[in-house]
Formats: sequence, C-alpha cells, structure tokens
Amino acid sequence: MKHQLKFASQNIHIGLKKSDPTFGSVVTPIYPSSTFQFPSAHEGALRFCGKKKGLIYSRFTNPTVYALEKKLAALENGERALATSSGMSAITLTLLHHLKHGDSIIAHKVIYGGTFEFIAHILPKFGVKVYMVDANNSEEILSKIDKTTKVIYFETPTNPLLEIVDIQKIADIGKKHGITTIVDNTFAPPPIQFPLDMGIDIVIHSLTKYIGGHSDVIGGTIVGSNAQIDPIFAQSYIFYGPTMSPFTAYLIIRGISTLEVRIRQQEKNALKVAEFLESYPRVERVFFPGLDSHPQRALVKKQMYGTGSVLSFVIKGGYKAGEKLVNHVELVTLAVSLGCVESLIEHPASMTHSELTLEERKNSGINDALIRISVGLEDAEDIIDDLKQAFEKV
Repeated sequence: MKHQLKFASQNIHIGLKKSDPTFGSVVTPIYPSSTFQFPSAHEGALRFCGKKKGLIYSRFTNPTVYALEKKLAALENGERALATSSGMSAITLTLLHHLKHGDSIIAHKVIYGGTFEFIAHILPKFGVKVYMVDANNSEEILSKIDKTTKVIYFETPTNPLLEIVDIQKIADIGKKHGITTIVDNTFAPPPIQFPLDMGIDIVIHSLTKYIGGHSDVIGGTIVGSNAQIDPIFAQSYIFYGPTMSPFTAYLIIRGISTLEVRIRQQEKNALKVAEFLESYPRVERVFFPGLDSHPQRALVKKQMYGTGSVLSFVIKGGYKAGEKLVNHVELVTLAVSLGCVESLIEHPASMTHSELTLEERKNSGINDALIRISVGLEDAEDIIDDLKQAFEKV
C-alpha cells in the first residue's frame, strides 16, 4: 500500500513487517536473547561505533523492543522512540539527560506526585534550579526564563485535576527561547492528542496506562525527532540502563492494537459517570474535560480529539468521607493507575500525591476530599450503581 495508513491500521501493522522471516509469524515474536552474534569482528566494531546499524546487546535494543519502538514513534507522529522500564524511568532519563548542575527547569505545578517529587525535591540535590509555575500563565513562565533555563515540563490533562495546558503556547515559548519542551501525554494519548504536531520537542508516556491498557505491564517511552532522541540514546539511555524486557514489549504491542477502540468506549462511559456525579447532591465539583462545565472546554476542543476517561471529583465531608467512599466500592477497584480495562478509584491526597506536603497540595489545588476515577470498559450503568451504593455508606 502506497498511501499513509490511518491510525488504527498503523497500530496493528507498523513494526510487524518481516519481523519473523523464518516462520512468518502473524504476531511479533518474543526474542529473549540478551546478546546477538556478529558475523565478524569488523562488523561488531562498525555497530559499536554507530557506522552500521545492527543488534548488539538487549540493553541497547532488542528485536521485540525495537518493533514496539517503531509503533510508538508512528503513534505520536514522531521519528524515533525509546522504550523504557517504566514511566518514571522515561521521565528521569529525559530530565537527567537535559539538565546539569547550574541549569534550571520550569515545570507546571500540577503533575503526577512521583514526577513532582523528582523535579521539586530530587533535582535540586544535583544543583538544578526548579520553578513550579502555572503553565497556563505565560507571563509567569517568561518571568522565570534566563540563560540557565533548559527545560519546560508539563502534563495535559493534568493529574489529578484534569486541567488543560495550552500546548501550542508552551511550544512557541520553547522555540522562541531555545528551550526544550517536554510533555507527559499519558492522560491523552493518540488518537486524542498529538503534541509533536503542535511543536513540542519530546513526548513521554507511561505505557502502563492507556497504551498497555490491561494492568499487566510497567513501561514508559520517550518520543520525538531523530535529532532529539538520538543523543538521549547514545549519551544516556545505553548507560543508565532503563531497559524494557522483550516480554513486556510484546504485551504492549498487543495492547496498542486495540488502543483506539478501548479508549473511545472508555470516553463514552466516563462522560456518563461524570454527568451522574455532577448531578449527585453529595458531590461538590467534578473535573472532566468532556463536561461543558469544564472551565477550559474551548481549549479541549481546540487541541484534543477526545477527552480520555479519567475524572476527579470533590466529595462533601472532606478527607474522611473520601476515605469511606473508596473503601466501599465493590465493582470499581480501589487501586492506583489509570487507562486500563477495569475501572479504578483512588484518593490522591493519601495515595498518588502523598509525596507532596500539605502546603504543596494546597498550592496545586489538590483538595483532601478529591477522588480520582479511571473509568474502564464495564457497563457505565453498573459503574454508576456501584458509586451510588458506596455513597450511601458514607
């Protein structure tokens, strides 16, 4: 076929062609080998110095992992992807590659708790200056930029408040000032959102979430142009060693093949759940990009082709009420993570964002009565009925 494949087609077929020339396997085989034979010492030397492509050692890459990386690059309309052992390894690898003692980073103040901990509390130990800002306030970003600024980092939608950050504005600021822009696109993966197309330099995912989709893998990825990703691979990736196993890569390849159909049904379910919560008397406020009440609904429509299926809400009664609610769900699973086939519920203040101090949570707008739900593929009415019975026990 000569024409460009559509999204769903490329998810199934890119990275697969000629992956098994011996037996013609329809699925990408798992290659467990840790090392690969050279036909000669000269060939080995050429591969090690980068003058010739070829397999060396599975810490560098592996046929199964490489097939996944080709899919991930195509998924984000990028040129190259690196698969890593976790979402956090993708984040730490990318930031440590770009930052050194004396540099500074500007990051949105509402991000995943583990990322917040790494940026706000660990990077300063290496002599990196950190500014946590409102990424939708261009003046605040510009006020922190100086010759030391190397990275602008953000998520959109944000975890756990589902705020929307204007991707194009961040990309424009980065390009004007020669700053690398990095976005965690986990909450709105393709086909919902394409940050590289809007000028962002590097996209990061936790593959554990929507892209893997089945709560059975841990993985991450870094995606961008060859100019962005090649140096990360050559100067950092192969030495830090955040290697993904071939079996994990195989499972994620399987997950990608159903990504679009899963996420579209999850979005439909999430909207029904969000509308129920918005009308429920024991709920103070609902945060979900698909609701007309979302304060950035216009921006959602501008830069997103969907909404994702994660929502959060504030329950009346504070911390204790939130704790009781999550303790009494029966169908919905009390667990962290998101984007998977089963619905998951959690309490950010005591779980995913417990690394933040009380003051940091307040500055980020994370209420102690906030509950986050990742809506899965169960029947929406069953999810709603489960929440109703849990509310009755609060």
